Amino acid sequence: MLPLETRTPMPDDVVEAFLQSHAFARSMLSLAERLCAAPADESTAATAKRVAEFFTHHLEVHFVDEESTLAPRLSGRHKVLDQTIAAMRLEHVQLHALISRVAFLCQLVARDATRLMTVRFELGGAVEHLRRCLESHQAREESLLFPAVRRLLDWQDVEEMRAEMALRRAPGVELSEAAG
Repeated sequence: MLPLETRTPMPDDVVEAFLQSHAFARSMLSLAERLCAAPADESTAATAKRVAEFFTHHLEVHFVDEESTLAPRLSGRHKVLDQTIAAMRLEHVQLHALISRVAFLCQLVARDATRLMTVRFELGGAVEHLRRCLESHQAREESLLFPAVRRLLDWQDVEEMRAEMALRRAPGVELSEAAG
């Protein structure tokens, strides 16, 4: 299995970057679901490590992109957008708890693949709950916030967003340094 690369180059289109991140999250959820049915062996430990790293790093960067780069540029432009941004922020807090649970269980399996036998059902339930919440969250962003970027922001706003998001993915830059 290939190592997880969370510092991929930014696409030129920031909306595409957000959509790619959503697609990556869905693929990692699918991988986590497959992990729940896998035998407990070395490849299982590597897969669990990959899932845990994704959820502890990549989604954190994505949430910062949305809260520090996207939200300030769309806030105050329309009541529906403001309500969606408020919901997004609340959902991020709720998702953090679910993400932490999935990541913790995957870290246990990553350290000792035989632990999968004892956490398999708990992990499966946590992944299923995370999927339901994340799908609803992503659908709202994809239908309201991301199209608003294309409709309401000028090229300078979009270029500033792209630069901020690219900085968060630059080698050697800590998320706390590039949060906004």
